[in-house]
Amino acid sequence: MYPVKVQIALCGVIVMLNAVSPSAAMGSEAYRRMVGRSLVSAGNAARLKAVVARSRAGEPVTLAFVGGSITEGYNASGADRSYARLFHREFSARYGANGGGNVAYRNAGMAGTPSTLGMIRYRRDVVGGDGRAPDVVVVEFAVNDGDDVTAGAAYESLVAGILAEPNAPAVILLFSVFQSRWNLQERLVPIGEAYGLPMVSVRDAVVPELDAGRMDDDEFFADIYHPTDFGHRVMADCLARYLDEFDSAPDFGAIELPPSAVIGRQFVGVRMIDSASVPEGVSVDPGPFSAVDSALAVFGKEESRPVFPNNWHKPAGAGSGEFRLEITCKNLLVVYKRSRESDAFGAADVLVDGVVVDTLDGAPPGSWDNAYAQVVFDEASRARRVVTVRMEPGYEAGAFTILAFGFTE
Repeated sequence: MYPVKVQIALCGVIVMLNAVSPSAAMGSEAYRRMVGRSLVSAGNAARLKAVVARSRAGEPVTLAFVGGSITEGYNASGADRSYARLFHREFSARYGANGGGNVAYRNAGMAGTPSTLGMIRYRRDVVGGDGRAPDVVVVEFAVNDGDDVTAGAAYESLVAGILAEPNAPAVILLFSVFQSRWNLQERLVPIGEAYGLPMVSVRDAVVPELDAGRMDDDEFFADIYHPTDFGHRVMADCLARYLDEFDSAPDFGAIELPPSAVIGRQFVGVRMIDSASVPEGVSVDPGPFSAVDSALAVFGKEESRPVFPNNWHKPAGAGSGEFRLEITCKNLLVVYKRSRESDAFGAADVLVDGVVVDTLDGAPPGSWDNAYAQVVFDEASRARRVVTVRMEPGYEAGAFTILAFGFTE
């Protein structure tokens, strides 16, 4: 369809593009118009301006990303061509000192996970071992949250929790898009508005070009979910478009949490429990779930690691006992493995104070050893509860893996 190709450089990257596809001609006015549509709101720039001032002064700052497989960099031809890495380079070049070496990069994208899992693993994967939150966090769950069992409360809780960190991080909301033209930004934009956050929509940028035939789907999408190298480049440029507006973006002073939630923020401060980090006051008796499952999905394109290595695993044939957790909290979420081994893994019942509240399928169709989260209970007040997990009748000999729990006190 496009026989003539040209090379156009933007932000130091050279990409092969279709000469007669105006929206794809990077550097052209048509391309700038496309990227310009991505800026939903510049929000309150106060926090980012404070970060930039520190960075320009040579202080160390960290730019972090949390999201799903698009953030992780799926279908980019290399980890250095993901939108996250490209935007980090752009941010470092604009605002870093001494060549940008003071701007650290942290990518906490994990494939197939909604913000429910993002908030549970936030302290482990986004904050990290030093205990200090990043200075800027890009949050990308607008396409993964179709599978969010909290219907947006986890997303708002994650955002509110980041904003509540002592070092006052800046937050940018990024709305990706599937090839079907779908995302959840209508649900998420009111959260960004209430908290005064910058919001960037890839859907608003590219869908008009795709629908008008000025850009082919296979130019932007490598499959029905993930961008090509060019698509990742467009996403990075959409974020950079916000930076173009940054200096003139309004500074309304300190960002305060609104007095009431838009959807829900009952999970702010959620803590993760795994077999290596059982907090004081929490009692665990794993029973037959005493083994460790090493057949796990991995995440991190630049430094791969298993998703939840410190887990509780019941091997097939390990007996019919139960896993027992005693905890005082307001809400509890369980993270479990969805195995590709449908002949070995079975279903497990979750009970609270002896009453079955849910049944978890350990190997539904389409599973790939991925992590999945489910709400066990969500109450307004804290109480001491006994939570047990046992194989559903008929699956006593089957395997099952509890990966982690998340709770708020």
